[in-house]
Amino acid sequence: MVAFWCIGPVSALATPTVVARANLAPGVSYRRIDDPTIPIHTYLLAFSPGYPATLDGVLSAGKIGGYERTSAMAKAAGALAAINGDLNSSPGRPTHQYVLDGRMMQTGKRVGVSFGFRQDETGGMVGRHPIRISAVDESTGASVQVKSWNEQSPATDQVVGYTPYGGTEEKPATNQCSARLTLPSGMRWNRDQNGVHRMYTVDAVACSSSTAMGVTAGSVVLTAKTSGLGATYIKSLTVGRRVRVAWRADGPGVLDIVSGNAMILVDGRVVYRSSCSMNICRRNPRTAIGITRNGRVMMLVVDGRTSVSAGFTLHRLGHWMRHLGVVNAVNLDGGGSSTMWLAGRGVVNHPTDSTGERPVSNAVVILPGADPNEVVPRAVVQP
Repeated sequence: MVAFWCIGPVSALATPTVVARANLAPGVSYRRIDDPTIPIHTYLLAFSPGYPATLDGVLSAGKIGGYERTSAMAKAAGALAAINGDLNSSPGRPTHQYVLDGRMMQTGKRVGVSFGFRQDETGGMVGRHPIRISAVDESTGASVQVKSWNEQSPATDQVVGYTPYGGTEEKPATNQCSARLTLPSGMRWNRDQNGVHRMYTVDAVACSSSTAMGVTAGSVVLTAKTSGLGATYIKSLTVGRRVRVAWRADGPGVLDIVSGNAMILVDGRVVYRSSCSMNICRRNPRTAIGITRNGRVMMLVVDGRTSVSAGFTLHRLGHWMRHLGVVNAVNLDGGGSSTMWLAGRGVVNHPTDSTGERPVSNAVVILPGADPNEVVPRAVVQP
C-alpha cells in the first residue's frame, strides 16, 4: 500500500491510503483510497482533458420512464468507466435539468446544481445555472420564453415544450393551444456559444378541447392554455413559418449537463459546516463530481452504512474533495444509488441495497474516444 496525503482539518488522525490504482487510458486513472480511522472506503476517477477519452452523460431509456443499472448503461455506451448521475424521480427520469449531446431533454422538477461538460473537453461549468429556453418566429421576430421542457402543463400565460423524450408521461393535453414544429435544421451555437439553437418549420397549429397535439419523431410541440399571453403567441404562428428554438446556460461550449442537489465546494470553500443537521448533511454513501483549477475532472464514490465504511457527511465530503485539488464540486445521487463501474472490473464499490447495484435513470461515463452521438454545432451565421 502507498501512503497518500494528510487530510489535515478533516481529522487529525486521518491516514488515507491508496490500496488500489489503475491507469485506464491516457489521462484517465482510478484510485481506491481507504482510511480505517474514520472508517471509510472511497473510489476516485480522475479525467484529464486533452486526451482521446471524453466525458458524456447517458440515460436509461430514450424517453422518460426507465431505470437501468449504471453498469448496463456504461457497457451499452462502450465506456471505460462510469458513475451514477443525478437523483431519480418517478417514473424514471433525472430530477433536475438535463442536456444530452446538445439536445434539451428536460428542465427538471428543480434547477439543482449543474455540472456541464464542454464539447471540446477543455473544462466545464459547475454551479446554479438555470437553463433558459426561447422560441422566435423568424418571420415577425416575435419571441416567447419557454417556461419548461418535458416537465409540466402550462400555467396561465406560459408556453411549455415537449419532445419525444417526454414519452407517454409528459405530453400535450386537451384544452390547450399547441404548435408542432418539425424538420429541424442542423444544430448551431448561439453567438456567445452559451448554448445552441435549431430552426424548425411550423407543421400544425390547433386549439382543442377534445384532441391533444401529437408529438412526432424529431418534433417539438409548444403548448399553452387556450387563453392568455401564451395562447396569443401560439395562435400567431402559421403553418410553414420558421421558428428558432434555443436553449442557453452560463457555460460557454457546454453540450451536456447533469445536475445534483447540492454544491459542496465553491472556489475551494467547503459549503456545508460540520454542525449541519439537515438530512442531506448526514453520513451516507456519496457520489460527487468536481473540477480542479487546471481543468481535471474528479469523480468520487464513497461507501457507507457499514462497519468498515461509515459514509461521509457533506462537510467531510467537501474537505475530501478539496484535498483532491477540486475547487468546485456537486453532490450527485447517493445512498443506494452510489455506484462506480470500470470496464473489465465491474462495480468496484459496494452499493448498499440488499439486491446489489440499484437501477437508476442516468449516469456519467468516460468514453475511450469521441462521443459518436454528439454533433459539433456549426458556428452561428453573423448578420
